[in-house]
Amino acid sequence: MKTILQKAAAICLFAIPSLMSAQVDLTIGLNYSYNPPTNCNNQITSLSVDICNNGSSSAGSFLVGVYLYETSSQKHWVLDQTTINSLSGNACITISNWNIDMNNYCCLPAPASNYRIGVWADTANAITETSKSNNASLLSGNIQVCAASTGIKNFSANIKELSFSPNPVADKGELKFVLAKEEKVNVTISDITGKVISTLYTGTMYQGEQKIDLNTSSYASGVYFVKVRLSDGEVNKKIIVQK
Repeated sequence: MKTILQKAAAICLFAIPSLMSAQVDLTIGLNYSYNPPTNCNNQITSLSVDICNNGSSSAGSFLVGVYLYETSSQKHWVLDQTTINSLSGNACITISNWNIDMNNYCCLPAPASNYRIGVWADTANAITETSKSNNASLLSGNIQVCAASTGIKNFSANIKELSFSPNPVADKGELKFVLAKEEKVNVTISDITGKVISTLYTGTMYQGEQKIDLNTSSYASGVYFVKVRLSDGEVNKKIIVQK
């Protein structure tokens, strides 16, 4: 997981009136603002949003994520996350100056203009709450997603039968794929935000079946992506680490 408190240049804590709810109840506040992408730059800038705890008990450390939401299919993709170290009961915290470059996301969905962004408190489901139904909220306004500026395609004609097993994986897994011809290959694994956390292979592979072992014993439980990059594009495989 990527902790990006450095992107939150101003974090302000303020009290809200005492509520009747007990324990912890995380939600997205009513106050938010952001600059949507312009001229197909895939940049969300100056996002400011309140994260609130409507319960009477303090919440420990939890992740807040920004996600992309496709309105017709109702699918979502987590773009970035930041850590809130704690949040008192009946209080809100403001995260501001959060900038998100969607070009860095490993699995950017198809270009279209029917997307919205949302904010999700406790994406890792680490906090016990009275209710989880109000943890996520869509922000107003549609945004446009364009093809990534890198021009990398999420397919390659030279790679076939990409698989990873077991999936979910606990400690060790194996990536398999078939190359139609000899090729220079770069294989990496990224976390859910697209940050590369390990390079599994860089070099030339011969035609035929390829196998790469992946040791996930040091990985935290969550979603990761294996990326196989070749000269004509790349292929991403989602894997789940489950301890």
